[in-house]
Amino acid sequence: MPPEAVEAMIGFEERYGGLWYPLLNSNGMEHGLDGEATIHLGIDGWTFRGILDGDRTWPVDILPDQRTAMTLAGRTRIVNSSVLQRLEAHAQVLQVRNWPHATFAVATEPGQEPTVIGDGLPALDVEATGPADRWWVGSGTAMHLELHVWWGGEDIWIARCFAERAGNLAATVDALRHAVTGGAWRDEDWCGLCTHVVQPAHVCLPDAGKQSGRPRRNNPPR
Repeated sequence: MPPEAVEAMIGFEERYGGLWYPLLNSNGMEHGLDGEATIHLGIDGWTFRGILDGDRTWPVDILPDQRTAMTLAGRTRIVNSSVLQRLEAHAQVLQVRNWPHATFAVATEPGQEPTVIGDGLPALDVEATGPADRWWVGSGTAMHLELHVWWGGEDIWIARCFAERAGNLAATVDALRHAVTGGAWRDEDWCGLCTHVVQPAHVCLPDAGKQSGRPRRNNPPR
């Protein structure tokens, strides 16, 4: 195995080993080498297991250049441009998750990202944006595209719009709908932030709180 892969593994453990935080549920994101440290050769190069994604309850692989990859239903996808970008994206979720929000879905061809025209959107949060996350954040508003399914006949991206004031949410949704030109918009009946079933285009309000609900939909066979 190449020395740079071993160095990357040691550097990851020194910087992120022991880091743990919850995101959408109580399982949390667990960082660190677990058990016997092993480096694997995959389709994207040498990788090692460094993160356990508590929301998907599945491991995340780290490449020597700090990109991350996840394999579900036998399909590997690069999901973050770096571990730090992953942390920034999660920090954005935690910052706005209790704002009024609406959830939709966008379907694209396998391996394709939604085409987005930036006019009319808040500034792109470059630090939080990667291969499976796009964040636009402005004063009191935020928009998020997140890759959710990539192992079927089409890719499914979850689109979320946030507004600090509920009265501004409709305009935020309209702006994102007009900006996304590549992909088919779909109604989404599950809010992963509130973990409950919602009606199409339903607005989730902060005081709705968490409700017990079904497991995350579209979980693939492992």
